[in-house]
Amino acid sequence: MTEISIVTVEEQPLLAARTSATFTEVPAKFLPLMERVGAFVRDHGVEGAGQNVWFYREVSGGRMEVDVGVQVPASTGAADGLVRSATPAGRCAHAVLYGDYSEIPGVHQAIHQWCAEQKLVLAGPCWELYGDWHDDPAKRRTDMYHLLA
Repeated sequence: MTEISIVTVEEQPLLAARTSATFTEVPAKFLPLMERVGAFVRDHGVEGAGQNVWFYREVSGGRMEVDVGVQVPASTGAADGLVRSATPAGRCAHAVLYGDYSEIPGVHQAIHQWCAEQKLVLAGPCWELYGDWHDDPAKRRTDMYHLLA
């Protein structure tokens, strides 16, 4: 059972590759974009870079508008086809997954169901914040946030 709670978050600036994708294209389409963002951060010595984030700006009709990026200080500039973005501030439904990334869609579904049961209205944007990589999937942490209306 996934534990879901309501949290209040601050806006988090991102440096990202912006893309459009269908559900079946994830993660194959996003992983090369993560590599591109990571290479930019390393090659340009971006100080204060944080965790990887997949920010689903809009999801509609099986299509997603997504920023695949990394947390950065607000002063970080964009280049090489990357964009400045930010996850929004506000109240969110939040869940943590310790496990294999293949379980992420099920956690998103659980958040949707929980919000419906609590009579909470989702605003649309949601994001995944990826913890440090571990070879053992049980030690991988993924935080999922759904902005509430």
